[in-house]
Amino acid sequence: MMKVIYLFILFISLSTNALAARVVLMSSLDTPRIWYHKKDWEIERPLKKIFKKHFEGSGYEVVIKEKVDQVTLWKELQNPENLAIFWVSHAKGQAQIGAGINSESAVVDYYGNDVKDLFKTVHKNLRYLGVVGCNAKEMLESFTKNGYYKNNKKLVTHSFDKKVEVRRGLRRSIKYSANALGHYKNTFGPGGRIDIESELLEDFQSYNNENKDSKFFEINYERFSQVDSESVAIKVNGLVLDVLESQKAGELSKGTLKLPHDLDPRKITVDSNRFYSNKKLDLGEFIFVSREMSWKPFAKRDGTPIGATRNIYRLKK
Repeated sequence: MMKVIYLFILFISLSTNALAARVVLMSSLDTPRIWYHKKDWEIERPLKKIFKKHFEGSGYEVVIKEKVDQVTLWKELQNPENLAIFWVSHAKGQAQIGAGINSESAVVDYYGNDVKDLFKTVHKNLRYLGVVGCNAKEMLESFTKNGYYKNNKKLVTHSFDKKVEVRRGLRRSIKYSANALGHYKNTFGPGGRIDIESELLEDFQSYNNENKDSKFFEINYERFSQVDSESVAIKVNGLVLDVLESQKAGELSKGTLKLPHDLDPRKITVDSNRFYSNKKLDLGEFIFVSREMSWKPFAKRDGTPIGATRNIYRLKK
């Protein structure tokens, strides 16, 4: 009897600690006004329908988020429960973002922030990353080539090298995800339903246990705002270490950054990810410290950080 009770408790414990495998659709789109659609028609509706239809009965938890900002995107890219992420937005390759402003490859969130750099860092559990936009294939290929996904041995990425209609692009991305999510039974069969083999879920759980954090160089920070401040990404050499939410005047927040040992920590960038601003954005006042080291802002004589959309902190000599 005691053996049965012990096995039951062990089963409950394993079930509680197990990660749910999620497939996530995130979109940051403005609905185009088309004459034959009603005024209340939203582009997200057909995308949601396509996504739910294809993953219905798959065994995965289906998550859909609309009008996504950079904070939400970052949280999902770092979520260990996510097996596949489909991002649908306006991607711009070698495009003009504004008058006189060039961007080699930009992917924007719903509020127009360039979130390209966020895709350099994804959780080790992620199996599939699909970016459905105008032109993001070159971006993902360059990230792979430059080693940003070297710890994601099972990650498959997919995007497009030309403009694609978002509904067609999402369908193609879902179909391509079979390369990462396993062999489908009756793939795109009657009714368009996909059935995922259950053994893949077990593989996902064991793969998560194999991926433990490697050694990092830790930097502690404090952020204080005298006025309302913007959401920001903290970067070193273009690699995003964290994305912080906007902050109200008078608030103080603290945290720890984990910096890979192969990155040079002499310069930390606090970036709003805005392309341009007519006025200087308040990003908050930061203190960065690690052991006996600290960083100071690149600033004017009065201590005001230089930069309209980003501030730079340099390691003190």
